[in-house]
Amino acid sequence: MQAGLAVPPTKSALCQARSQLAPAALRSLIGFSAARVAEHCEVPDWHGLRVLALDSTVLRMPAVPECADHFGGMNTACGKFRALARASAVLDVARDCFVDAFLGGYDEDDRSLAQQHLSILGAQDLLVMDRGYPSRALLAQLDRQGVKFCARLSHSWSVTKRVLRGGAADQICDFGSPDASLPLRIVRHALPNGTVLVLITNVLDTAITPEDFAALYRGRWRIEECFKLIKARLQVECWSGILPHTVEQDFYASLVRANCAAALALEADPNHACLYPPVPDGDGWRRALNCTLVIKSLRHALPRLLLNIDFEDLIARLLARLRKPGAKELTRAERQAPRQRHDKVRIAGFHTAYKNA
Repeated sequence: MQAGLAVPPTKSALCQARSQLAPAALRSLIGFSAARVAEHCEVPDWHGLRVLALDSTVLRMPAVPECADHFGGMNTACGKFRALARASAVLDVARDCFVDAFLGGYDEDDRSLAQQHLSILGAQDLLVMDRGYPSRALLAQLDRQGVKFCARLSHSWSVTKRVLRGGAADQICDFGSPDASLPLRIVRHALPNGTVLVLITNVLDTAITPEDFAALYRGRWRIEECFKLIKARLQVECWSGILPHTVEQDFYASLVRANCAAALALEADPNHACLYPPVPDGDGWRRALNCTLVIKSLRHALPRLLLNIDFEDLIARLLARLRKPGAKELTRAERQAPRQRHDKVRIAGFHTAYKNA
């Protein structure tokens, strides 16, 4: 061996070192990276509030007994047991940046997983949730904490049925108990496709119209796109290990990588920071930075950036690439596609239209 050359670690040494890395440490990096992005990137807010989207998704786990015992799962249509986990995340909508995430068991519901995120929420935040989250207990807890929220109500709520039967499109209802009142606002908005949204919020300012809340709720879809990004582009389900703690490490590390890509995208194109879709140009096209190109450009550069190797030169070359006209993708503003409904649970593989970044 030549003098001065480091001895590369063996596979056994890497495995032993990785077993000592707590997944919670990587999870903390998600919030740390999001805080640094927020510190250096000013983005549009919603009436002075930071918009956060909360949602969950299901991830396929390695088919080993350890993951089945730790995360749980379900029996597929062919009768084979499939190990699955439920991932819950909070997204900074304007920055496309994950603020927090948690990997829980498949049998855990959205509301119990939401409890893992409440400590990061503050009075400057507005949390947007889908119809699976609202409950009197959770909404009261958010209100006591001083967190503003907007959530869609399902048809099982009596107030939703009353509003859909022709009740007031904007009203205040008390969802509290005899000991403590909880005045919340119910708004109704009809979408162009005929769907009627019934939203509940503790933002009682009447100057904010139901149309404003409908546009806000539409922005929640960006967390769905970010889930698609980590699943299809980063292919998070291609785990580098088979044990539960390695799976958790991979999941949290993928979200940190997604946050690094979001920071690079915001630096390359400040217009990437937005709460609503880009305004179409005169020809009806929307132009936005290609997020797949951002992740792909960062793939080989990220280790050197984290180790501060040729940092300034590498950043300059990455930004130059992403500021070229070809880095923008075009989409039609009026493009629509019917959402596919499946009678049975479908566990799909990677779609061929999505390239691995």
